[in-house]
Amino acid sequence: MLRRLDRIQLVAWRWMRWGRRLLALGLLGTAAVIATGDGGSVVAGEPSLDVLVASRELAAGSVLVAGDVLTREWPKRLAAAGALTPQDDPVGRLLAGAIRAGEVVTDVRLLGPGLIDALDHGLRAVPVRLTDAGVGALLRAGDRIDLYAINTGVDTGQSSLVAAYALVLAVPAQQDRVVPEGGIVVVAVPDQTAIDLVEAAYTQAIAATLAPP
Repeated sequence: MLRRLDRIQLVAWRWMRWGRRLLALGLLGTAAVIATGDGGSVVAGEPSLDVLVASRELAAGSVLVAGDVLTREWPKRLAAAGALTPQDDPVGRLLAGAIRAGEVVTDVRLLGPGLIDALDHGLRAVPVRLTDAGVGALLRAGDRIDLYAINTGVDTGQSSLVAAYALVLAVPAQQDRVVPEGGIVVVAVPDQTAIDLVEAAYTQAIAATLAPP
């Protein structure tokens, strides 16, 4: 009887040891999937669609070129609203926010109708040329800034606040070469402020300061 119990205990111990090994292998496999970031794996038979994902890490303000995005099959249950498909053509569009490699590209990440539609009611997107290009280079999408109109005429030294706590939507990484002075940023401001800002931009220099979050 004792020998039989010893055998049973030995078999149970062996099964426990192999069970632990299998569990460890399973955990390692799960960790590997998580590490690769393959959150869009499609289970056989489930509904899916082709979406566009970033082929590499893309900085905010970048202009998309061929090769920046690639097509990947994605589960419909995980597809974000506004996800771009191969039928969309994002080449030449400006990124309003940074995108990680493998991340699905959505319309609100691009400067255009998707981003504008995502603005709260009563806001307008306004491109503004800052007098100091160095300040623009420090800004990122999502920053909050105060915009001042500076009188550069005879009575210099006077400035006035035109837009307070404006939301930075995009900072083009490739600035135009026609007017090399200053740098362009795209900000979201209320309707009336947008009118004042556009008028000031055509008659005065525009400076920005970082606003607290």
